[in-house]
Amino acid sequence: MNQENPLRDQILDISRHMLFEDGYTSLSMRKIAKQANVSATSIYLYFENKDHLLHTLIEESVEDLSRFIESKALPVTDNIERFKKIIESYVDFGLQYPEKYEIIYKVRPEAMARYPKEKFRKARRAYELLVKTIEESVSNGVMEVEKPLVAAYSIWAQLHGVVTVVLNKRLDSRIDQKQFIEDSIDLVVQGFLVRTTVS
Repeated sequence: MNQENPLRDQILDISRHMLFEDGYTSLSMRKIAKQANVSATSIYLYFENKDHLLHTLIEESVEDLSRFIESKALPVTDNIERFKKIIESYVDFGLQYPEKYEIIYKVRPEAMARYPKEKFRKARRAYELLVKTIEESVSNGVMEVEKPLVAAYSIWAQLHGVVTVVLNKRLDSRIDQKQFIEDSIDLVVQGFLVRTTVS
């Protein structure tokens, strides 16, 4: 909680939860103000409009995701181990912070003003770390990847699928959830290693 702006943080927390539970169309400044027990005018002291509020929610969630991944992956010097840490921490973040995670993907672009380009560039930080790690792994001969950028995006998509299945409780009841997550991560990792490195 930001001690300097506790009301701002409260507004963001309430908005995030409402968006997670009820979706974009149900979100309104009036409902947020009622939940926060303040006037709608108070919200406009921090956010120009609904889109500004949503942009802030997305930006802060992406920043939290990036920091979470970096805290786990950056201390690791071995490329393959860092590759694994990035993948593991992405999934861990999604499962530990579902509201923050889903806010990143919840709102469709056509439902709000275009997200500023400079914020998109900032949002790619963790993704770029994955790209760089793949590129370094290729240079070191432990991966064979022709298009690191495409590979990284494909991994992101696969991991999003894993997290979404678990969060939405769509996993086949015959499959153990913990084992599903571990095996899914392992399949992604092993799929990118050259055969001589697979133990």
